[in-house]
Amino acid sequence: MSLGRLIITGVSSGIGKALAEASLEAGYEVLGVGRRSCDAIESHTRGQFFQADLTDPIAVEAIPLLPATSGPTILINNAGTIGPIASTAEVGHAELSHCMHLNVVAPMRLTARFLQEVEGEKQAYFTGSGAANYPIEGWAAYCASKAAVHQYAEVLAKEHPGVRIHAFRPGKVDTPMQAVIRESSSTAFADKAHFVEAHEQGELVQPKFVAQKLLEVFVSETEIPVIFSTSNV
Repeated sequence: MSLGRLIITGVSSGIGKALAEASLEAGYEVLGVGRRSCDAIESHTRGQFFQADLTDPIAVEAIPLLPATSGPTILINNAGTIGPIASTAEVGHAELSHCMHLNVVAPMRLTARFLQEVEGEKQAYFTGSGAANYPIEGWAAYCASKAAVHQYAEVLAKEHPGVRIHAFRPGKVDTPMQAVIRESSSTAFADKAHFVEAHEQGELVQPKFVAQKLLEVFVSETEIPVIFSTSNV
């Protein structure tokens, strides 16, 4: 008997991969969604992978939202992109649309489907960011997209008071997205040196830490704010 079923987007690396590994080890079933799978899912009897480009609305509608055989069904909207790192005047429609579709539209639509179609106990989560509340030059698309995600989670929590719904702020996590940030232009991103220094000083949060904190939240009986930091739970 499994502890429940996790549906995780963005499982090829970073937080999604770490969460897939940790949850399979803990005893959950896992459906991983993304463009690429990970070894933990491919090699585990309780793991299943569904390939999808989440900027494609047809693919989002095709994701199988099967309920857990036992325990809660938990959706983790984790897939995302930093989007264009540039002055707002230099960001084109295609770049902006891609960022908003992946970071906002896809998780909104997938969660709407999840809440409508999945019976029984369920929970829904979103990978949020401190950037939702802090304006960062060069990150207009990312900041706006995460602010939208936070507000969407707040609205859902009011509309579905019987469902555990959260957006979590994981901090600066050692993921491929952080590598993209460090490789960006310091002209477009004035705070680049701060992120480079955090990496060099070993200050980045490890994805395994975030995964373990989420596993604790899934079963926690403590009331947790809709928007929370994984460092505070």
